[in-house]
Amino acid sequence: MAERINNSILCALLSAGAIGGLSGQVMAQHAGDIGLRAADGGLEVYGPIGADEDTDGVYLATFGDTGFEGYTPNPGFDALPGSFAPGRIGFNALSGLMRWDPATTSWLAPSDVEERLSISFITLQTMIEDEAVEGFDLAIQPDGGWHRHMNFELLSGASGTRMNGIYRFDLVLYATQGLEDSEPFTILFDYNADPQDVDDAIDSMYENAPCLGDIDGSGTVDGGDLTTLLAEWGQLSETADLSGDGFVGGEDLTILLGRWGACDQ
Repeated sequence: MAERINNSILCALLSAGAIGGLSGQVMAQHAGDIGLRAADGGLEVYGPIGADEDTDGVYLATFGDTGFEGYTPNPGFDALPGSFAPGRIGFNALSGLMRWDPATTSWLAPSDVEERLSISFITLQTMIEDEAVEGFDLAIQPDGGWHRHMNFELLSGASGTRMNGIYRFDLVLYATQGLEDSEPFTILFDYNADPQDVDDAIDSMYENAPCLGDIDGSGTVDGGDLTTLLAEWGQLSETADLSGDGFVGGEDLTILLGRWGACDQ
């Protein structure tokens, strides 16, 4: 599984990210980007573009792939011309910034991660820290496509250093044209991590993956799950703590609502 993703992430010139993201007028899709299209009345992500297989909503990026430590403009997002009516597409983060812990083979809660992830595009910026946050949106191109490379930068915490490892945050895309939000998906960032840790972190995204938000195991994220979550609000809970930060709160509610409906696993 890890090899499947690693083979799909291709090196990109800085101009294809920081500069190419400004123009967006690209007829051919950019290999390694997250594909985007309208399907069944909603946004759908797929790819990475150019990969032999779809990676089921898990995408790997590498800090430093353009020669700048702790920075990458990849993966970008790429929709073909004619994909969308005029409007805007943006993202919301469903989680804070997590980091893979090789010792426990699990993801550290955002509250245990000092580092921050800056996501920016020209003058727009969103900081991923301990909680789910709203992102920003960018205009559909005049030709109906949407090829955007945002700037991802790993920032140090109070210690003034950035720890080597695999970082993660979960997100959805939204549109202003009346399309439904995309399904939640994940971007993993490799910051000088051990290759085995990269493989283990990726594999953790697939092994026995539960239907996130389906607290009662009914196969659907619905009112029953919402009732359970609210009943355990503010408490320690192994079932309703969807974000993994140790207690039930607003981040878990955001994740549950973002997964509302029948499970697709």
